[in-house]
Amino acid sequence: MFKVPTLLILLITCAHTLCADLREIYRFPNGTWIENIAVRPNGNLLVTLINTPELWQINPSTPSGHASARLVHHFEEAKQMNGIAELEPDTYAVIASHSVWTIHLGAQGNASNPEHIAEFPDGLLNGMAALDGGRSVAISDSVRGLIYRLDILTGEYTVIHQDETMAPADYLGLKLGVNGLRVVRDYLYYSNTPKRLFCRVRIDLRAGQANGPYEVITGGVLSDDFAVGPGDIGYLAGAADNVVTRVLPDGSHGVIAGSKDSTVLMTATSAAFGRARDDHGVLYVTTGGDSKLPVNNTATKGGKVMALAVHF
Repeated sequence: MFKVPTLLILLITCAHTLCADLREIYRFPNGTWIENIAVRPNGNLLVTLINTPELWQINPSTPSGHASARLVHHFEEAKQMNGIAELEPDTYAVIASHSVWTIHLGAQGNASNPEHIAEFPDGLLNGMAALDGGRSVAISDSVRGLIYRLDILTGEYTVIHQDETMAPADYLGLKLGVNGLRVVRDYLYYSNTPKRLFCRVRIDLRAGQANGPYEVITGGVLSDDFAVGPGDIGYLAGAADNVVTRVLPDGSHGVIAGSKDSTVLMTATSAAFGRARDDHGVLYVTTGGDSKLPVNNTATKGGKVMALAVHF
């Protein structure tokens, strides 16, 4: 049985599913898969692409009301891009195939030449989150089912987490494990997509190692990457479930936007909250694009960025 406060929150959550303020910000051409997102201090969005090794910037609030996008950098030697993490204002670490780079953006959005930090063995570098004030990052390897700590200055890396909650499984076809990462205060949050787990572990913020048990916040919810908002509430991009799910700290959860038979949030991949004065309550959600399955579409479309108004 749910306690009354939890039940009330779930009822409110379900109501939001029906009346969610959801609008399209920008859509890429057909064949484009957006994998991850970060929000710049000026409110612009940075997105990584899987179908081509590129980092793009999107201005979600142009005077005309129509968002604009421009290429930040094409990583020629890579095949795809995955995680992105802000190390300090407008300096980011990015994953390009098996390598990690840093890149700095100027006030006008012009980018410095990326600096190569490290090369990793075969696996699948996926999610990433900053540690130690941006002097290092945590990186998930979905194939190996573990999390590395990478020192940005030296390029040295070591395994800091390997737990059953991170282990690979083949429930969705490919054998993959731990996926998205976020650090909130002294907790490292992570998802395991095939196992449908949303978890966290208390960590030492400098070394990144565990300072407590690995906790399963909730199970049974499909999630790629995610955002963590006020009150330690998770907002999970639901991948092939085509939804965004809100997860409360006690593990109760409900869909707040999208549905299995809708293309509005089809293949939702990641999420991040706005940082501008007028969009702190806006959750930006990326997608991998529309396909003919499982929704009965008549056409395919490229990945897009959606803005979801979230009521805290």
